[in-house]
Amino acid sequence: MKRNLLNTTMTLLLLGTSLAAQAIDRRALAEYAQSLKGLKKAELKTAIFNIIKSPKTLRYGSGNRSTWWGFYRTDRIGNTMECRNRYSDVKFYFSGDNGNSIQGMNIEHSFPKSWWGKTKNDAYKDLHHLYPSDAKANSSKSNYPMGIVTSGSSASDGSEKVGMGPGPNGKLIKMFEPSDTYKGDFSRTYMYMATAYQNLTWQGTQGLQELENNSWPTLRQWAYTIYTEWIKNDPVSDIEIERNNAVAAIQGNRNLYIDYPYLAEYVWGDSMDVSFDPYTSITTADNDHRYGNQTAPKVETPIFNPAEGSYMTPINVTIACATEGAKIYYTTDGTQPTAESTPYTLPIDIETTTTLKAVAVLGTDVSKVATAVYTITTAGELQHFKKITTLPTDKRKYLLVVNEAGKLKAAKPVDASAKGYGYLQVANVTEKDNVIEISGGNELIYTLEAANGGFRMKDALGRYYYQDKTFSTFTPTNDPEKADTWLITENGDATFTMKAADSGNVIQYSPKYHSFGNYGSPSAGNLYPMLYESLESAGIDNIDTDSDTVRDAAIYNLNGVRMNSAKPLPRGIYIRGGKKFVVK
Repeated sequence: MKRNLLNTTMTLLLLGTSLAAQAIDRRALAEYAQSLKGLKKAELKTAIFNIIKSPKTLRYGSGNRSTWWGFYRTDRIGNTMECRNRYSDVKFYFSGDNGNSIQGMNIEHSFPKSWWGKTKNDAYKDLHHLYPSDAKANSSKSNYPMGIVTSGSSASDGSEKVGMGPGPNGKLIKMFEPSDTYKGDFSRTYMYMATAYQNLTWQGTQGLQELENNSWPTLRQWAYTIYTEWIKNDPVSDIEIERNNAVAAIQGNRNLYIDYPYLAEYVWGDSMDVSFDPYTSITTADNDHRYGNQTAPKVETPIFNPAEGSYMTPINVTIACATEGAKIYYTTDGTQPTAESTPYTLPIDIETTTTLKAVAVLGTDVSKVATAVYTITTAGELQHFKKITTLPTDKRKYLLVVNEAGKLKAAKPVDASAKGYGYLQVANVTEKDNVIEISGGNELIYTLEAANGGFRMKDALGRYYYQDKTFSTFTPTNDPEKADTWLITENGDATFTMKAADSGNVIQYSPKYHSFGNYGSPSAGNLYPMLYESLESAGIDNIDTDSDTVRDAAIYNLNGVRMNSAKPLPRGIYIRGGKKFVVK
């Protein structure tokens, strides 16, 4: 389907999207597909199979958490109740978000279930190839292979042809041909099915006209020759991208032939003898503007002043856009801004930790969404963290720190307003005598809790982290039982190896991406973290009482925490210059 990015983006901003999904960025996509690097042809196809197989499919049919419940999220147009129909020009509508079927429509197995014997397996229920269909058009399509109809006619109301066309060895067989609008869509669907289920046994006359029982090519040559041509003529559309994201949110797997629009060329096309690289290949990710007609928005992205970061006092934030005449809209709760959000007119008061997002609109043109996280740390205490070279202690607080080109950077938590998973971005910190000083309640603090021979990692928001599937991102959870156990060993250079006990993934900082991830195998170009341990439980023996400390009149509580001199001291016992005093 031809792309119309800006109009689609504007529609989604003004109306809101019906797809319960979030876009994937280029980096996260590359990490998802990292095992494909350096592979070609048959090996590449099998590696794709290993990534996308065994999806978490919905129950087939109607009802809650069923196929029709899924269709409401994958095939509803905008914020209307219209259901997208790929098989005819007839319009159909959902009755609500209740999982009810639509009268006059069927659940269409675009890749016919008879080809694997109708077994009610994952393929039978996989949303990546199930579409809501006009029941009449669904019936005429039957179980025929998909190809070029040379003798036949289009349906009277619609979008497809059924007739005779050249199949295996040029022999004329009965087949169906989708409309030009959806030829690329269905081709990428067939490629997905021939890969995700290459382990099935294909059967029946029509099934064996389309497929071979092998891991490559699986699609017969006559078929993949047509489909690789169709995907060139009908590039990936925004509708496909959004549906892929929506299905991925439900099933946990993606159609990589949509994510990487030229991937099929490396499996069946003119690049079969070329190694694939998921890190450099063109994608349809939301921050990759290299594909097709997708271009950067004509409206400049809004800019926040001051920039995001940690601040000791409340601040006022201004938003500006370099595009003359553009109007700015913003949110302060982490949700995506639209033209229906709060219009920006005056500086925004930020008094507590806030995720600020803004978008600029000029006519039908829309900017990218700008995001800034402001952390307001007004706690009365300062906390001190000292570098350690021995194993951590249960329930103590730590900073994960790296030294990148002489600058110390500490890990921040996963953005609570983002996709539900992510990398650990960083903040600059400073050190004196191996001690880092930060304000109390700071987002950089992690608590390590002993468990199963290792440690669970809990962030300042009380969330635990685990590594999911093949991803190198962190997924936060409030359930400690779901958290990964991280096995921690000292490397001999004041850095630590932190390895997930189940997957073996290792936490490292990537200088390329300026963030922490957990990677399937360590990279020599990445950095292992140092651990800085809080002195809060170290007791008064750790308080420095030399003349410099006395002169600067530093005050500590009995836990060894330095008090903020700008704040009145609460009632309690304190230490100054090595001597106790009481505040009543």
